[in-house]
Amino acid sequence: MENRTALYNLHDGAGIGPCIDVKAHKGLIYAIQNVGKLCVLKPNLELIHTYEGIGNARQIEMIDDVAVISARENGIWIFDVSREKPELLSHYHTVEYAVGVALCGNLAFVSCRQYGVEVIDISDPRHPSFVSLIRIGEVQSAAVCDNVLYCGVWGEMKVVLVDVTDPASAFVISEIPLWGRGDGVCVENGILYAATGQHGRGIVNVIDENDPQFGNGNGVECFDVSDPANPKRINGKKFNRAYAISFDMWEAALYGDTLVVNDSELGVYGLSSDDLKERFVIKPANGDAVTGVTCFGGDMFVATGRGDLYAVRGLGLSDQKPNQGGTVFPAVPAPFAYSGDGVRLSVCYSGSFPVLAMDSSERFIALACAEGGVHILDKATAKLRYVIKTAGEAVDVSLCGERLFVCEGLGGVEVFSLLEDVAEKIGGIRDQKAVNQIKLSRSGRYLMCALATDTLKMYEVGDASAISCKYEYRIRKGLLYGDNFASNFLFDGTMILFCHRDGFIFTDPDGGDGEFHRIEYVRRNGFCGYCAADGIETDGENIFYTLDGGYVLLSRGHKEPFMIDELELCKAAGGFNGILTFYEKGLIASNRSEGKLYIIDASDVKAPHIISNVRTNASVSKARLIGKRIFIPGGRYGLLELER
Repeated sequence: MENRTALYNLHDGAGIGPCIDVKAHKGLIYAIQNVGKLCVLKPNLELIHTYEGIGNARQIEMIDDVAVISARENGIWIFDVSREKPELLSHYHTVEYAVGVALCGNLAFVSCRQYGVEVIDISDPRHPSFVSLIRIGEVQSAAVCDNVLYCGVWGEMKVVLVDVTDPASAFVISEIPLWGRGDGVCVENGILYAATGQHGRGIVNVIDENDPQFGNGNGVECFDVSDPANPKRINGKKFNRAYAISFDMWEAALYGDTLVVNDSELGVYGLSSDDLKERFVIKPANGDAVTGVTCFGGDMFVATGRGDLYAVRGLGLSDQKPNQGGTVFPAVPAPFAYSGDGVRLSVCYSGSFPVLAMDSSERFIALACAEGGVHILDKATAKLRYVIKTAGEAVDVSLCGERLFVCEGLGGVEVFSLLEDVAEKIGGIRDQKAVNQIKLSRSGRYLMCALATDTLKMYEVGDASAISCKYEYRIRKGLLYGDNFASNFLFDGTMILFCHRDGFIFTDPDGGDGEFHRIEYVRRNGFCGYCAADGIETDGENIFYTLDGGYVLLSRGHKEPFMIDELELCKAAGGFNGILTFYEKGLIASNRSEGKLYIIDASDVKAPHIISNVRTNASVSKARLIGKRIFIPGGRYGLLELER
């Protein structure tokens, strides 16, 4: 087979711009773009239909005539593709960034990075429903074969094999270490092919280009998994050394006896499936990145993250295999469960919707319930008063008196006046970017918004009918995991947050600030990034930031950049981490990725100790103290109450 080595020499481009993934279905090519667009093309690359508004798209898979698209912070989108023009059937808000999609029978297995795999029943694609959450590490992609879920785990460099015969009671069968970071996998005839990338196993310093394992994890490994409990390595092939943070994704797929592995920075490798000898290589143009591949009619269609959708003609490969239909998995949701000494965790309000966030005022509790809108509860009794049907999906809320601000992702922000039995819309904010987090200033005059993953804006909202942006800040790479904003204010009213790469950010709009101030924190080994198990909070005086099983105390007086390793680590026996909420003289830490809650005595801020901890299968978010009661949004399990 003829080698292909230079993507940029190919003239056969669709002219639709950068794409993030591509799949073939019934003679048509479906490409997705992370600008929120689904494109339908003929094999000659003629564009025939588009659908816009799907957010930060990442991966597309089909089963029968249903397409499921993951869209990171924008969840999953489900389309009917039985006709040329796709029809949107539903949208589902996942527990965290939806990246990988594996379809089998009546279920979608959605990889949610550090939150594991969310299992969703799509037997009625117009009404997808939650089944379970399988917590197994930082899953990027997965595949299902013979009731076994194979998960490519990123940071821990492994594939985890999970028995999903009953998805509500899934359990780990075995784990396979990889030589690089895990991502795309495929399984056929008892053979597992696992694509790997970025850094190699044993890397010491992820920011040191001289580390021998820096960028040395690119390749593919093969394993005999005919006995899933006892996998055996067959062989592997290392690719060239390369590293990039913008497009870091790898996939493996079989087309007949050719194994196709696409590595974002290095291109597409066609290998013989038995001995991994190279049959062809397709290199991306200089500065481009391969993000998805499919085959149809002997041609290969290659999506690139900075270029276009391309066709490589005449490779003669078999067509892309359809996902396995017909299998019917049990789809009864896993019941709510928890364990912990000296505490009780109960569901106090739930329904056919998730509870993602909450806030309260003198009379009301507001719950952000995604597709369920906003549910207004009575503060004294926590009983439902009424439901607000929002224009978009409610993902965050902020209350000041009787004014309610609802964050709706791609739908922007809606502002309501809360009355006794009804809410009246009085204003709103729309932006080209999705609004994913909001926080009112202490006075309620200003609203801080996190847009997409890269922008902070401060709006003046004193007059809801004349809202204006007061100032903004562009983040390098930061609002990735949610709950970046502290619940409380410093004594002077300053608002604080922490970002993945930009570090500690603070501002005081009530005090006359006209900008966001930043202090970048760095580490001797790697960057200090806000991740799924991190949180920032204040008791008014101290600024707590979770780190390495405890917390450090930040200061606005540190000079930027500041070495965070120089700060004293305040750590309790056993350690803790998570999103922080201050209450009385303590902290509650919600580790959503692991389903853990910690109640911490921090009356001596330098010597915290854990009073109690809880483990649950709910997706616990930032706790809220309302009077003497502790409430916690629990995702698809509803609003939880923690009693000590």
